[in-house]
Amino acid sequence: MASGDPLTDRVILWTRVTAPGAQSTHAEVAWVVARDPELKHVVASGTSTTDASRDWTVKVDADGLKPGRTYYYAFSAFGGKSLVGRTRTAPKGSPDSLRLAIVTCADYTQGLYNAYGRIAERDDIDAVVHLGDYIYEGGKQDKVRPAVPPVEVRTLDEYRGRYASQRLDANLAEMHRHHPMIWVWDDHETCDGTWRDGADPKNQDEAEDGPFSARKLAARQAALEWLPIRSPEPHNPERIYRSFSFGNLVDLIMLDTRRIGRDEQAAWHVDSFTQTGAFADPTRQILGETQEQWFFDSLRDSTAAWRIIGNQVMFSQYKFVGAPNATNASVYANPDQWDGYNPARDRVFDALEKHHVKDVVIVTGDVHAALAMEVTRDPNNPEAYDPATSRGAVAVEFVTPSISSAGDPEPESATAQTTPERMLASHQANAAANPNPHIKYLNTLNGYMILDINRERVKADYWLVPFVGRPTDQQDLDKSFVVPRGRATLMDASAFESSTNPDSAGK
Repeated sequence: MASGDPLTDRVILWTRVTAPGAQSTHAEVAWVVARDPELKHVVASGTSTTDASRDWTVKVDADGLKPGRTYYYAFSAFGGKSLVGRTRTAPKGSPDSLRLAIVTCADYTQGLYNAYGRIAERDDIDAVVHLGDYIYEGGKQDKVRPAVPPVEVRTLDEYRGRYASQRLDANLAEMHRHHPMIWVWDDHETCDGTWRDGADPKNQDEAEDGPFSARKLAARQAALEWLPIRSPEPHNPERIYRSFSFGNLVDLIMLDTRRIGRDEQAAWHVDSFTQTGAFADPTRQILGETQEQWFFDSLRDSTAAWRIIGNQVMFSQYKFVGAPNATNASVYANPDQWDGYNPARDRVFDALEKHHVKDVVIVTGDVHAALAMEVTRDPNNPEAYDPATSRGAVAVEFVTPSISSAGDPEPESATAQTTPERMLASHQANAAANPNPHIKYLNTLNGYMILDINRERVKADYWLVPFVGRPTDQQDLDKSFVVPRGRATLMDASAFESSTNPDSAGK
């Protein structure tokens, strides 16, 4: 069972029925929503029908609810009853605060879902925001646990089987049972390196994998069956970009940088690239024209205190060699990220400037690492950006760690390569040689992020788990950053508390 896409008066409820026998052709499923976990004070109820054409899944848009309330729900069918789930509607008016768990990248084979389990245990979360790679399409059998089914998934039945096996994980099941989820896909819900009409040629070969159009359709159908998402445009199921308002505190804008509008990556399997040739083509899209305009309109029209952008791939620059934009001498690392679509990113900067949009926080997944960055158009130009004062930054970006996809750290040895964390520390110690002065934090352990939002600031807490190769209840708060209202700057949370409450200093 699961819930998702909370609005002020409704929420999606989800379950799947196990038919009692092969002769069953359909199932009548009853559902109930109540104010109490004993389900005595019922506020909504009904029935829904499902069958094999929907993989026996049920999605109900339970309406008539009150804003900003916790509710409890359950299902029954074929004489059996489900456990009781907990969900919450979005607030309206002027809420004081909002707390979101931000997650991504849950490769079932790479590790256990210890981080999901820690989120399930929390009772201080309004919703879980999932930035994609909820499943992985590969068929690995030699990692922490084997993929089910034991193949790279390509067909509808195989994608359905992957979701079904993954949802048996107790930590994931409990997180879904306790918190509503707002989800968007990234590439692995379909195939590694997915773009609008294809994928990484190493992972999508028509002779071996069949037509990409059929694979894409199968992946979409299974995802929409198995995840508690409300389609924002029912006649266009490919569209999943949508927005949510949490009163006048937060507008959450969820993008699709992967399937609906992305042009093909300008290069595959390159070690580095520069902003030349196809990379500099101003017509290339990562969102598509329709979504891009919707995004800019959403930014322009937002009147909330904060704009939180749910985004799959890193928006900020990540360079091997840093130089001012005008020199065109920067060397970039990953053409799959917004770095590979720089003209499209420039259009976002243009929209922010044109409409005077402030108080923007981008949350990102995909890279199997935790990062915190100040967002600036020209990070290596001292005339445009000062990393010491944050002058020139227009937003901040928090990249949430993977749930499991980073795997466990390799044992260090005398010949081990320098870790990313050590590289960042080295760069920060030598500012003149730092190609990424806007990056303030990096850690490659698995975990999740809590975004704690009020009218004065956004606080990002990075919670990390020590390993995913075996079960653990342990988690550690590794780092906390604060973004003060009206300033696109990253402050250490303790320094912010000291500056706003001098009496707390030294305590």
